[in-house]
Amino acid sequence: MLFTKNIKQGVEVRDLLLFVGFYVISTIIYYTTTWVSYGFFESEPLKYFVLEEFFAGGGSQFIVSFFVTIPIWYVVVVVLQAHSWIVKLSVHLPLMVVYLVACYYLQLMVLDSFGWVFFWGGYKTVWVFYNSMLFYMVQFGFIHAYTYVKKLKREEKEKAELKEIALKSELTALKAQLNPHFLHNMFNSINAAIPPEQERTRELIIQLSDLFRYQNYASQREFVTIKEEIGFLETYLQLMKVRLKERLNYRFEVSTDLYAFKITPMLLHPLVENAVNHGIAQKIEPSYLTIKIVKNKYKVSVSIEDTGIGILNRDNLLEKGIGLSNTRMRLKKIHNCELKIEDNLPSGTKISFEL
Repeated sequence: MLFTKNIKQGVEVRDLLLFVGFYVISTIIYYTTTWVSYGFFESEPLKYFVLEEFFAGGGSQFIVSFFVTIPIWYVVVVVLQAHSWIVKLSVHLPLMVVYLVACYYLQLMVLDSFGWVFFWGGYKTVWVFYNSMLFYMVQFGFIHAYTYVKKLKREEKEKAELKEIALKSELTALKAQLNPHFLHNMFNSINAAIPPEQERTRELIIQLSDLFRYQNYASQREFVTIKEEIGFLETYLQLMKVRLKERLNYRFEVSTDLYAFKITPMLLHPLVENAVNHGIAQKIEPSYLTIKIVKNKYKVSVSIEDTGIGILNRDNLLEKGIGLSNTRMRLKKIHNCELKIEDNLPSGTKISFEL
């Protein structure tokens, strides 16, 4: 699994085609140089490509080099992709020795099996190692340069995506400044028209107004504290309990020392809303909702656990709802973490992530 994951992250079909193309061109150049050096262009009749001479004069050498390079490339480029250049260079040194020895003896085996002659024996073997060493440095020079350029392009694309998200957030914030202002005035007008004996209705409208007020407040900020987010959730759940009554029971398990910890605004609400509407509201029996925020070693662990009906199919859950998909994208782009969805035994759903 790790091997497959690293391969998917580190290489694409285009990369493989470029790698193969590099070897094809290198083989042709080497063969042509050998063909000219040995004066084959003066032979009659003139023959440039002879299959046996091609493999004996260089093709076998590059085929061997190709297959020896693949595991070295995987270690240096894919496995060590997050490490510094010093680490990669220090690993290259012993791997280059392995490459030189492996290529030399494997090529001897190939030539011997086909009965071809190896011209560079004896003291001239040093030239074989020298040429192989130069080719090793050239090919990995190209590979690292290509990987670096590819990484820059990927980072530029991610920056562009974040810039687009920020622009959309700014536009949303501008709209949010107008909509809640209108709604606040409407709530005040409705509240003033309610008879004094309907005090509970007044309280509900005030709570609903508080929700929109916080939404307006949060839309103008990049981060809010956990205490502020919890206060908003408390108001929201009080309103939902009016509708669901004893079917909804909730509690907060939040460490007080995390109240000042800052997160993206309105990050928890879509998760809580999803648990209430799709888990608890669909169940006749009383259900429980637990919002946990605790410090786990060097990270802050957040979980929304309900004992509702649960989720039968989680495969496409994150793609169906706007709230969940938006939350997953914000967690990944801003907090660099993943949203995890699992069963909450004996019933219900648990959604969690770590900041």
